[in-house]
Amino acid sequence: MASLKGLLTVRNPAEMVEDNLETGYIYSWTPGTNYTNFCNGVCWKAPAAGTAHIEIWGAGGSGARMCCCGDGLPGNAGGYAYKKITVEADDTLTGCTGMPCYAHSLCHSGCSDPTGICWVTQNNGNGCMCARGGYGGKSMCTTGSSLYCCYRAQGFCTVKCNNNNCGLVCNVCTDGNTESWQACAYGGDINCCGQFGCVSFFGCCPHCKCRFQQHVPIPAGQFAVNGALITFQKESDGTPMSNWSGNQIFQYYAALNAASKSPRQGTPDSHCWRSDRACGCYEMQGCNNYLPVGGGGIGPNPCPDVRDHGIRGGFGGVRIRFVAS
Repeated sequence: MASLKGLLTVRNPAEMVEDNLETGYIYSWTPGTNYTNFCNGVCWKAPAAGTAHIEIWGAGGSGARMCCCGDGLPGNAGGYAYKKITVEADDTLTGCTGMPCYAHSLCHSGCSDPTGICWVTQNNGNGCMCARGGYGGKSMCTTGSSLYCCYRAQGFCTVKCNNNNCGLVCNVCTDGNTESWQACAYGGDINCCGQFGCVSFFGCCPHCKCRFQQHVPIPAGQFAVNGALITFQKESDGTPMSNWSGNQIFQYYAALNAASKSPRQGTPDSHCWRSDRACGCYEMQGCNNYLPVGGGGIGPNPCPDVRDHGIRGGFGGVRIRFVAS
C-alpha cells in the first residue's frame, strides 16, 4: 500500500511540468464591440528573429429579423486560413478584422466582412492572405405552411425527413453557385471554407418551435482542426425559462459548452420583459456581440405578434503565435 509520504511526493506541484501549452507568445485581435472596428487596423512587428504562425478568421454570417411569424436559418461560418512564415526582427504584419452584419435586417442581413493580413519581411518575401466573411441566414414568414416546403420551393438545399413537409434545410441554394454562399480563404498554407448553417424542421406547423433544431457552424481552427457544428433544441412559449423571442441564445450557450473539453456554463435562467436579460424583440439584440470568432449567427425565433432579431455572427479575428529562434 502506498504511503502518504509517497503520494505527496508523486503529486508535489514542484515536480509537475505543464506539457500541453503551445510554445512561444500569442497575440490576438478581435473587435468585441457593437459598432467600431480597430481604427488603425491590425499591426504587429516581430520582436526578434523567429517563426510567426498566423491564423485568420472571417466574420460569421448573421441571423436575420422576422416579424410575428415564420422562422429563419443560422448564418454560415467565416473562412479560415493559416500561414507559417520566417521573420527577422522588425518585420511587420498589417491587416484588418472582419465585422459581422447586424442581425436586424428583415429576411436577410447580407454577407459579413472578410479578415485580411499582409506581411513584409526583410529576407523571406512579402504576401497576403484573406478569409471571407460568412453569408447571412435567410428568414421566411409563414402563418400556416410548412417552413421546410417554403425553403424547398425557394431552391434551398433540403433533405426530406419522414414526410414531404419536414426535413433539414441548409443556408445554401441548389443553383450550382455554392461559392457565393460559402466563405472560403486564400493565400495560406491551409485554407478552409466555412460550413453552412442549417435547421431541422421536424414539424409542419411554423408555431411548433419545440420541433425545430438549429445547427450553427463554428469555423475551422476553433475547437478542432475542422471546426464544429453546434446543435440545440428550440423552446416552446409559456415555459418558466423564457418566451420564444430571443431565447435561443441561451440554448446555444449550453450546446456550445458541450463542444468544449473545459465547459464553463449551462443554460442561464431568462425572463423576457425583465431587466436581467435582453429580449429578442429589441433592436439591440441584433447588434450585440454574443458569439465566438467566425461563428455563424443564430436564426430568429419569432412568436405570434412578437418579432425576433436573430443573433449577430461572430467577429473576424487574427491570431499570431510567435516562436523566437
